[in-house]
Amino acid sequence: MLLIHQLLEQPSLLAYFIGADNYAWLQFRSGERRLLAKPLIYFEERLPSFIRIHKTALINPTCIAHIQQPPRPKMAGSVRLVDGTELPVSRRRWRQVAQFLQTGSVPVQVDSSPLAIQADLNEVTPLQIQVIMSGDTLLLTEQCLRELGVPYVLQSAKIGSELASALLLSPSIQWPKLILIDSRLNRTDSLLTLQTLKGNARLRAIPVIYLIPPTENMMQAYQLDANSVVVIPDDPSALARILNQVVDYWLRIVQLVD
Repeated sequence: MLLIHQLLEQPSLLAYFIGADNYAWLQFRSGERRLLAKPLIYFEERLPSFIRIHKTALINPTCIAHIQQPPRPKMAGSVRLVDGTELPVSRRRWRQVAQFLQTGSVPVQVDSSPLAIQADLNEVTPLQIQVIMSGDTLLLTEQCLRELGVPYVLQSAKIGSELASALLLSPSIQWPKLILIDSRLNRTDSLLTLQTLKGNARLRAIPVIYLIPPTENMMQAYQLDANSVVVIPDDPSALARILNQVVDYWLRIVQLVD
């Protein structure tokens, strides 16, 4: 189990806190819930990017899907999160919360499609990136891409065995410039995905980064022509550091195929 300071190092994995006297319930974006022996003010002071919407609630603004104005004066408003949870916004905090969200500091509009997680786009043509992953790894990868500051469109899926067929049915201009496969989801599917991508003369030029757990032998992925095989630890802090290095190398240093 991660310690409190380790949890706070990766705020993108956290959805919200609900205070209860000197304790707080932490809701992870993965769905896990944990009771922590700290008051809500403790987390508010250490997570400046989170919003205190109520005396009992502190939320990650990137998890907000919709904000509902108070129906009448002297009544509370509310926010709906991407998982469907609705939390009240106190009357005293309403103006502050609304102004914060209207500045454009956080993306309030959320695409519910699991295959379209899109970053804010500049005038530069965004890079198309395809990932076969889910859960915390997907959230941390998205965080690393945002921090890198490179315009991108991230396409995600949990199963990749049909990816090659789907790409061949679409124009090459829509193909991803980089593919990341997390073999911890399904090793058989991951190897099949890699094999079909690298076995096709038209698709094999797309770089494929293959992520494996420490117990998996990397040779099979290299024999199938993976461009990089990266060992992924279970610790979120170490995982975030490795993902940062991977995306920085492939998106800043390497010249990807146009």
